[in-house]
Amino acid sequence: MIAIHFEEERDCKQLYELLREYIERYADLGLGGKVESNGVETILLDYTNKQVSFYDSFHPLLSSVLTEHVIKTREDDWLLDIIESMFYFTDEEEQQQILMIARSILEGDRNDLPSLVPFFNRYAYIYEAFANSLEEETNFYYDPFLTFRLRDYGEMLIDCVEIAIDEYMLEQEYQNMIEDFRQYVQTKPSKYNEIYVVHDGTFSFYDQHFRKLAKDEVLFHLQEELIFEHSIELEEMVISPLVSMVPNIVHVFSDQPDHGVVVTIQAIFQERMKLYPYHHYEKKRLE
Repeated sequence: MIAIHFEEERDCKQLYELLREYIERYADLGLGGKVESNGVETILLDYTNKQVSFYDSFHPLLSSVLTEHVIKTREDDWLLDIIESMFYFTDEEEQQQILMIARSILEGDRNDLPSLVPFFNRYAYIYEAFANSLEEETNFYYDPFLTFRLRDYGEMLIDCVEIAIDEYMLEQEYQNMIEDFRQYVQTKPSKYNEIYVVHDGTFSFYDQHFRKLAKDEVLFHLQEELIFEHSIELEEMVISPLVSMVPNIVHVFSDQPDHGVVVTIQAIFQERMKLYPYHHYEKKRLE
Protein backbone atom coordinates (compact mmCIF):
# COMPACT_ATOMS: atom_id res chain seq x y z
CA MET A 1 0.00 0.00 0.00
CA ILE A 2 1.09 3.54 -0.75
CA ALA A 3 0.21 6.35 1.63
CA ILE A 4 0.59 9.86 0.21
CA HIS A 5 0.63 12.58 2.85
CA PHE A 6 -0.24 16.22 2.14
CA GLU A 7 0.07 19.52 3.95
CA GLU A 8 -2.63 21.16 1.84
CA GLU A 9 -6.20 19.84 1.93
CA ARG A 10 -6.75 21.14 -1.61
CA ASP A 11 -3.95 18.96 -3.01
CA CYS A 12 -5.29 15.91 -1.22
CA LYS A 13 -8.82 16.37 -2.54
CA GLN A 14 -7.75 17.19 -6.11
CA LEU A 15 -5.40 14.23 -6.42
CA TYR A 16 -7.89 11.87 -4.82
CA GLU A 17 -10.50 12.80 -7.44
CA LEU A 18 -7.98 12.47 -10.27
CA LEU A 19 -6.76 9.07 -9.13
CA ARG A 20 -10.29 7.79 -8.53
CA GLU A 21 -11.29 8.89 -12.04
CA TYR A 22 -8.31 7.15 -13.69
CA ILE A 23 -8.69 3.96 -11.66
CA GLU A 24 -12.38 3.72 -12.57
CA ARG A 25 -11.65 4.49 -16.21
CA TYR A 26 -9.10 1.70 -16.56
CA ALA A 27 -10.73 -0.85 -14.25
CA ASP A 28 -12.21 -2.78 -17.19
CA LEU A 29 -8.72 -3.08 -18.65
CA GLY A 30 -7.50 -4.84 -15.54
CA LEU A 31 -5.67 -2.00 -13.82
CA GLY A 32 -6.59 -3.38 -10.42
CA GLY A 33 -6.20 -0.43 -8.10
CA LYS A 34 -8.02 1.02 -5.11
CA VAL A 35 -7.87 4.55 -3.75
CA GLU A 36 -9.18 5.92 -0.46
CA SER A 37 -8.92 9.28 1.21
CA ASN A 38 -8.11 9.14 4.89
CA GLY A 39 -9.40 12.47 6.12
CA VAL A 40 -8.05 15.54 4.34
CA GLU A 41 -4.32 14.85 4.58
CA THR A 42 -3.71 11.32 3.28
CA ILE A 43 -4.49 9.23 0.21
CA LEU A 44 -4.19 5.44 0.45
CA LEU A 45 -3.50 3.46 -2.72
CA ASP A 46 -3.53 -0.29 -3.09
CA TYR A 47 -2.54 -2.22 -6.22
CA THR A 48 -4.45 -5.49 -6.41
CA ASN A 49 -3.58 -6.97 -9.80
CA LYS A 50 -1.20 -9.87 -9.11
CA GLN A 51 -0.89 -10.78 -12.79
CA VAL A 52 0.87 -7.58 -13.90
CA SER A 53 3.81 -5.98 -12.14
CA PHE A 54 3.08 -2.79 -10.20
CA TYR A 55 5.96 -1.13 -12.04
CA ASP A 56 4.49 -1.95 -15.46
CA SER A 57 1.00 -0.56 -14.88
CA PHE A 58 0.08 1.30 -11.69
CA HIS A 59 3.47 2.92 -11.12
CA PRO A 60 3.61 4.82 -14.46
CA LEU A 61 -0.04 5.88 -14.08
CA LEU A 62 0.57 7.25 -10.58
CA SER A 63 3.74 9.05 -11.67
CA SER A 64 1.90 10.61 -14.62
CA VAL A 65 -1.05 11.80 -12.55
CA LEU A 66 1.22 13.39 -9.96
CA THR A 67 3.29 15.03 -12.70
CA GLU A 68 0.23 16.55 -14.36
CA HIS A 69 -1.00 17.83 -11.02
CA VAL A 70 2.29 19.61 -10.29
CA ILE A 71 2.29 21.29 -13.70
CA LYS A 72 -1.33 22.40 -13.46
CA THR A 73 -1.36 23.59 -9.84
CA ARG A 74 2.16 24.75 -8.99
CA GLU A 75 4.06 25.74 -12.13
CA ASP A 76 2.56 29.20 -12.69
CA ASP A 77 3.07 30.16 -9.04
CA TRP A 78 6.69 29.01 -9.14
CA LEU A 79 7.35 30.87 -12.38
CA LEU A 80 5.85 34.07 -10.96
CA ASP A 81 7.91 33.69 -7.80
CA ILE A 82 11.10 33.35 -9.89
CA ILE A 83 10.12 36.37 -12.01
CA GLU A 84 9.66 38.53 -8.92
CA SER A 85 12.14 37.23 -6.34
CA MET A 86 15.08 36.41 -8.62
CA PHE A 87 14.66 38.91 -11.46
CA TYR A 88 12.86 41.70 -9.55
CA PHE A 89 9.93 42.28 -11.89
CA THR A 90 7.24 43.55 -9.54
CA ASP A 91 4.79 45.11 -11.99
CA GLU A 92 1.86 42.72 -12.35
CA GLU A 93 1.34 43.39 -16.05
CA GLU A 94 5.01 42.75 -16.81
CA GLN A 95 4.93 39.59 -14.71
CA GLN A 96 1.95 38.27 -16.66
CA GLN A 97 3.58 39.00 -20.02
CA ILE A 98 6.80 37.23 -19.00
CA LEU A 99 4.75 34.34 -17.60
CA MET A 100 2.91 34.01 -20.90
CA ILE A 101 6.20 33.81 -22.81
CA ALA A 102 7.61 31.28 -20.33
CA ARG A 103 4.49 29.13 -20.70
CA SER A 104 4.79 29.20 -24.48
CA ILE A 105 8.43 28.08 -24.24
CA LEU A 106 7.54 25.23 -21.89
CA GLU A 107 4.69 24.13 -24.14
CA GLY A 108 6.99 24.15 -27.18
CA ASP A 109 4.86 26.77 -28.91
CA ARG A 110 7.69 29.13 -29.79
CA ASN A 111 8.45 28.21 -33.39
CA ASP A 112 11.09 30.94 -33.41
CA LEU A 113 12.99 29.11 -30.66
CA PRO A 114 12.95 25.45 -31.81
CA SER A 115 16.39 24.66 -30.43
CA LEU A 116 15.08 25.18 -26.88
CA VAL A 117 12.44 22.44 -27.01
CA PRO A 118 14.70 19.55 -25.88
CA PHE A 119 15.92 21.56 -22.88
CA PHE A 120 12.48 22.32 -21.48
CA ASN A 121 10.77 18.93 -21.32
CA ARG A 122 9.51 19.58 -17.82
CA TYR A 123 7.19 16.59 -17.91
CA ALA A 124 10.23 14.29 -18.13
CA TYR A 125 11.98 16.08 -15.23
CA ILE A 126 9.01 15.73 -12.90
CA TYR A 127 7.93 12.26 -14.01
CA GLU A 128 11.41 10.84 -13.47
CA ALA A 129 11.60 12.35 -10.00
CA PHE A 130 8.25 10.80 -9.00
CA ALA A 131 9.05 7.47 -10.64
CA ASN A 132 12.34 7.21 -8.72
CA SER A 133 10.63 7.91 -5.39
CA LEU A 134 7.44 5.82 -5.52
CA GLU A 135 7.55 2.22 -4.37
CA GLU A 136 4.76 -0.34 -4.04
CA GLU A 137 4.92 -0.12 -0.24
CA THR A 138 5.81 3.37 0.91
CA ASN A 139 4.89 6.47 2.83
CA PHE A 140 5.25 9.38 0.43
CA TYR A 141 5.34 12.98 1.69
CA TYR A 142 4.14 15.20 -1.14
CA ASP A 143 5.20 18.70 -0.06
CA PRO A 144 8.75 17.85 1.09
CA PHE A 145 9.15 16.00 -2.20
CA LEU A 146 8.24 19.18 -4.13
CA THR A 147 10.73 21.17 -2.06
CA PHE A 148 13.73 18.86 -2.15
CA ARG A 149 13.37 16.43 -5.05
CA LEU A 150 12.43 18.76 -7.92
CA ARG A 151 15.55 20.89 -7.89
CA ASP A 152 16.49 20.00 -11.49
CA TYR A 153 13.00 21.05 -12.54
CA GLY A 154 13.38 24.27 -10.53
CA GLU A 155 16.69 25.04 -12.24
CA MET A 156 15.01 24.45 -15.59
CA LEU A 157 12.24 26.92 -14.68
CA ILE A 158 14.87 29.54 -13.78
CA ASP A 159 16.56 29.05 -17.17
CA CYS A 160 13.17 29.30 -18.87
CA VAL A 161 12.28 32.54 -17.09
CA GLU A 162 15.64 34.03 -18.00
CA ILE A 163 15.00 33.33 -21.69
CA ALA A 164 11.42 34.58 -21.37
CA ILE A 165 12.69 37.85 -19.91
CA ASP A 166 15.17 38.23 -22.77
CA GLU A 167 12.33 37.69 -25.24
CA TYR A 168 10.12 40.14 -23.36
CA MET A 169 12.82 42.82 -23.42
CA LEU A 170 13.37 42.27 -27.14
CA GLU A 171 9.64 42.57 -27.71
CA GLN A 172 9.57 45.83 -25.73
CA GLU A 173 12.47 47.19 -27.80
CA TYR A 174 10.66 46.11 -30.96
CA GLN A 175 7.44 47.86 -29.93
CA ASN A 176 9.36 51.04 -29.05
CA MET A 177 11.09 50.89 -32.43
CA ILE A 178 7.75 50.47 -34.20
CA GLU A 179 6.33 53.51 -32.41
CA ASP A 180 9.42 55.62 -33.18
CA PHE A 181 9.32 54.65 -36.87
CA ARG A 182 5.59 55.27 -37.03
CA GLN A 183 6.10 58.78 -35.70
CA TYR A 184 8.95 59.31 -38.15
CA VAL A 185 6.97 58.47 -41.27
CA GLN A 186 4.03 60.54 -40.03
CA THR A 187 6.07 63.69 -39.42
CA LYS A 188 8.87 63.70 -42.00
CA PRO A 189 8.36 64.91 -45.59
CA SER A 190 7.99 62.12 -48.14
CA LYS A 191 10.83 61.39 -50.54
CA TYR A 192 8.66 59.10 -52.68
CA ASN A 193 4.95 59.12 -53.30
CA GLU A 194 4.89 55.35 -53.73
CA ILE A 195 7.34 52.53 -53.10
CA TYR A 196 6.78 48.97 -54.27
CA VAL A 197 8.33 46.22 -52.14
CA VAL A 198 8.63 42.84 -53.88
CA HIS A 199 9.24 39.77 -51.75
CA ASP A 200 10.33 36.67 -53.63
CA GLY A 201 12.64 35.20 -51.05
CA THR A 202 14.53 38.49 -50.86
CA PHE A 203 13.17 42.03 -50.78
CA SER A 204 13.54 44.53 -53.62
CA PHE A 205 12.39 48.15 -53.93
CA TYR A 206 10.73 49.81 -56.94
CA ASP A 207 9.74 53.43 -57.34
CA GLN A 208 6.33 54.77 -58.41
CA HIS A 209 7.22 54.15 -62.06
CA PHE A 210 8.04 50.55 -61.15
CA ARG A 211 11.72 51.11 -61.76
CA LYS A 212 13.89 48.90 -59.58
CA LEU A 213 15.98 50.91 -57.16
CA ALA A 214 19.67 50.03 -57.15
CA LYS A 215 21.28 49.17 -53.82
CA ASP A 216 23.34 52.36 -53.90
CA GLU A 217 20.19 54.39 -54.46
CA VAL A 218 18.44 52.74 -51.54
CA LEU A 219 21.45 53.23 -49.27
CA PHE A 220 21.71 56.87 -50.33
CA HIS A 221 18.47 57.60 -48.48
CA LEU A 222 19.34 55.51 -45.42
CA GLN A 223 19.35 57.56 -42.23
CA GLU A 224 21.97 56.25 -39.83
CA GLU A 225 19.87 56.99 -36.75
CA LEU A 226 17.14 54.68 -38.07
CA ILE A 227 19.35 51.61 -38.43
CA PHE A 228 18.33 48.88 -36.00
CA GLU A 229 19.14 45.73 -38.02
CA HIS A 230 22.71 45.65 -36.75
CA SER A 231 23.09 41.91 -37.25
CA ILE A 232 22.74 42.02 -41.04
CA GLU A 233 24.61 43.67 -43.90
CA LEU A 234 23.54 47.13 -45.05
CA GLU A 235 22.60 45.77 -48.46
CA GLU A 236 20.16 43.31 -46.91
CA MET A 237 18.27 45.79 -44.74
CA VAL A 238 14.63 46.42 -45.54
CA ILE A 239 12.86 48.29 -42.75
CA SER A 240 15.42 51.05 -42.08
CA PRO A 241 15.85 52.02 -45.75
CA LEU A 242 12.11 51.91 -46.37
CA VAL A 243 11.36 54.16 -43.40
CA SER A 244 14.19 56.48 -44.47
CA MET A 245 12.50 56.96 -47.86
CA VAL A 246 9.25 58.00 -46.11
CA PRO A 247 6.89 56.89 -48.90
CA ASN A 248 3.29 58.05 -48.81
CA ILE A 249 2.13 54.58 -49.84
CA VAL A 250 3.90 51.24 -49.66
CA HIS A 251 2.76 48.42 -51.96
CA VAL A 252 4.00 45.00 -50.82
CA PHE A 253 3.89 41.94 -53.08
CA SER A 254 4.32 38.76 -51.04
CA ASP A 255 2.82 35.32 -50.58
CA GLN A 256 3.91 35.38 -46.93
CA PRO A 257 1.73 37.92 -45.13
CA ASP A 258 2.97 36.59 -41.76
CA HIS A 259 6.65 37.11 -42.63
CA GLY A 260 8.30 39.20 -39.92
CA VAL A 261 9.40 41.95 -42.31
CA VAL A 262 5.95 42.20 -43.90
CA VAL A 263 4.28 42.34 -40.47
CA THR A 264 6.71 45.07 -39.38
CA ILE A 265 6.04 47.17 -42.49
CA GLN A 266 2.31 46.86 -41.79
CA ALA A 267 2.80 47.89 -38.15
CA ILE A 268 4.77 51.00 -39.13
CA PHE A 269 2.82 52.23 -42.16
CA GLN A 270 -0.59 50.91 -41.09
CA GLU A 271 -3.25 51.99 -43.61
CA ARG A 272 -0.54 53.40 -45.90
CA MET A 273 0.60 49.87 -46.73
CA LYS A 274 -1.20 47.81 -49.38
CA LEU A 275 -0.55 44.05 -49.50
CA TYR A 276 -0.95 41.95 -52.64
CA PRO A 277 -0.21 38.33 -53.55
CA TYR A 278 3.13 37.92 -55.29
CA HIS A 279 1.58 37.06 -58.68
CA HIS A 280 0.16 40.60 -58.84
CA TYR A 281 3.75 41.75 -59.16
CA GLU A 282 4.05 39.88 -62.47
CA LYS A 283 0.96 41.65 -63.78
CA LYS A 284 2.27 45.02 -62.61
CA ARG A 285 5.67 44.36 -64.17
CA LEU A 286 4.10 43.63 -67.56
CA GLU A 287 1.93 46.74 -67.59
